[in-house]
This record gives sequence, C-alpha cells and structure tokens, in this order.
Amino acid sequence: MMRLSNEMSTLVFIYNSFNDPLFQNLVLTYIKTLAKKGNYVFYVITFEQDNYRITENEKRKVIKDLNRLGIYWYPLNYHTGHFLLLKKLYDFMAALLLVSKIRLVKNTKVIFSFGNIAASFSIIFSIILSMRMIVYSYEPHSFFLAELGLWSKRSLKYQLLKAIEKFAGIHGDYILTGTKHMVNELRKWGAKGNVFCAPTGVDESEFSFRNEGRIKVRKRFALNDRDVLIYMGKFGGLYYKEEVAELCKLLFDLRPKLFFLIVTSNKHEEVNYFFKNAGLDGEHYAITGGLSYDEVKDYLSAADIGLSAVPPTPSQKFRSPTKVGEYLLCGLPYITCKGISEDDVYATENNVGVVLENFNREHVIKNIENIDVLLSEEKESLRYRCRNVGIEYRGKANVDKLLAKIFNEIFTHQKS
Repeated sequence: MMRLSNEMSTLVFIYNSFNDPLFQNLVLTYIKTLAKKGNYVFYVITFEQDNYRITENEKRKVIKDLNRLGIYWYPLNYHTGHFLLLKKLYDFMAALLLVSKIRLVKNTKVIFSFGNIAASFSIIFSIILSMRMIVYSYEPHSFFLAELGLWSKRSLKYQLLKAIEKFAGIHGDYILTGTKHMVNELRKWGAKGNVFCAPTGVDESEFSFRNEGRIKVRKRFALNDRDVLIYMGKFGGLYYKEEVAELCKLLFDLRPKLFFLIVTSNKHEEVNYFFKNAGLDGEHYAITGGLSYDEVKDYLSAADIGLSAVPPTPSQKFRSPTKVGEYLLCGLPYITCKGISEDDVYATENNVGVVLENFNREHVIKNIENIDVLLSEEKESLRYRCRNVGIEYRGKANVDKLLAKIFNEIFTHQKS
C-alpha cells in the first residue's frame, strides 16, 4: 500500500502489552481504521508483561500483518514489583530513548497515548520532543488506587502519579475521556487543550447477539430454561472481589432459577473459593476464562443479564468500563452500581439496566423486582433496545469519527 510522506507519522505509546485486550480492543482497532485509509503511519510502543507474551512465530506474523497497514511495533519490557518507583523510572528512561529515536528518524509529529499512566509519560515526551499529544481514555488512575485502598495518599508514588496525571490533563492537546463528569473536572482544572467526552467504544460490527452461540453455550452447561447472569471481568484491584460471589448467592436465594457464568482471568481456584465460601453450590455457577474472541460473543449471547462489578467510590464516576458496552451490543441489560461512569444514567433512562447503591443485601432486595422485569421481558425487543442504546452510547464508530476529525485537524494545520 502506498504511503504519504512521514509528516503523517504518529507515535502510539501504550503502557500495556500488545496482547492485552485493552490495547487490542481500545487502541489497535482505532489505528487500524485510520491506517486503512492509507494516510497515516503509526509507530507503536508497548510494554510487554509475561502473562501476555506471544511466541516468536506469532510475533513474526503479527509484525508482517501490521506492516502491511503501515503500523510498526516496538515492544519494551514492563517492570513492576519491589522498588516500584525505581522500576518505573527505568521504564521511563527506556521509553524516552526509544521515543527520541523514533521522533528523530521517523519525524513523528504526534504522540497518541492510551490511559493515564501512558499519558503521564507522554506529556513529558511531547514537551521535550515537541510533539502534539492525544490522550484516549483519560481516567484519574491515582484517584482509583487511593480510594480503593491500594495506595496510600501519603505515598510518594501516589503524589507523583496524581501530579503528572493532572499536568497531562491540563496540558495535553486533545483529551478524550469517558464521561461528562471528567470533562467537567478537566475544565475546572483549567485544561488548555481540546476536551471530548468519548466513552470506551466497542466494535458494533463485531459484537452482536448470536443465536447459535446461545444455543451452544447453554447446551454445554445444561442451562435449559434457567436465567443466566454473566460476569466478565476481574476480581479485586479496581473491582469487587468476594462481594461478587456474595451477590450471586443472594440473587440465587431470591431467585433460584438463576445460573451464574463467570468469565475471568483470575485463578479459578481463587474464584471458586469465593463462591464456595459464599455458600453457592457448584451446580449453580461455572467459571471459565481464556476465551477466544468469538467465544466471548457466544457466552454473552447465552446470558440474560450482565454484571458490572465496580465499587461505587466517588471517583468511579470518571471510569468507563468496557464490559457494559459489550453487554449492550450483544443485547444484554446489566446490573451496575450508582455513580459508575454514566452507566447508571443510561440504565435507568433507557430501561436497559438496574442500578444498585452497592452490593449490600438491602439494596439488592430493594431492586430484585426491577431485575425480574428485565429477565421476564420478551427477549427480541429487549435485545433490540439494548443494542440500539449500546450503539449510541458505546459504539466504536463514535470514537472512529472523533479520532479521524482530530487527526485531520492536526495534519491539516501542519500542512498550512
């Protein structure tokens, strides 16, 4: 494919692994869409973690496929554990050297980063190396870590991350963030760049209800006419942990027709312990993971309602959980907590979900009839409504259009 001059070159900086679903689904798909137009060249830096590593044969194939589109991949190693600040400093210096080389040799004019950790690195690179900066999925990660008790607000790492995150939000040229709440917060801080509300998108051409998949998965677990709640996500960290199992047990006690499908990257022995400890018999739930891209849609299609397990701490209104978009586009209503993203607002205003104050017993009992209404609704009309809301709220095409507009604006300005 013939390329234009490298004035259209962009450096993509990600503090995730190449095979991390967050990169695959939330960044790579967008730059592929732009690259297929033939006007852009992308140089992608990732940080590879052991649990996402691919074989050398797979790597060669990936590189060949990317290069056809004008996408060039530069993997670095990710460091974590003890002496965290020193390891992050090492990652920063390794990245600075590579970014500088690409900037000099490839004449990249733009740095496109995903998430706040990458943005915290990128804002410094953009100033040192004179590049325009775009941040996608800007969310205050330091706030989340502190509120959930994972980092102390007195710790140096918290103070540093918070300061650099805020600096990136104020000085980034283009900030795409998932909620109107964060847009308003950035404007309060005095953001100097262009700020857009862009909830994390899901590809509407890929995620949709599959009747054959529903039949196949329900047959696999002998579900018959049982109502199925699916949870796709992690346990712990930025998500509820034992509380997910306790919620499922409570829902089962209230509605014994329910079955629970758990799709997670956590160790299954750990998750199984949570469910056993909550008192739910193994015949009423199944735990799986490592699904293929196609299998994910089959499992979503097999379910009748999805679960978002983000605890309702104050800063969670700034998050934009991907799974809600996947649920909706596959025709699933969802259960969420109040104050998570704008998921609570869309759930109630469009009748596509149930909003709990939290996972405590009283709030679940208070809302069980609302769950019943969604589970008993005629499936086809419910799926149609959920998918339409999903396309409007979380469709990938929305972000595609916005990024195309931003890149066009940047490069048009540089030519003039």
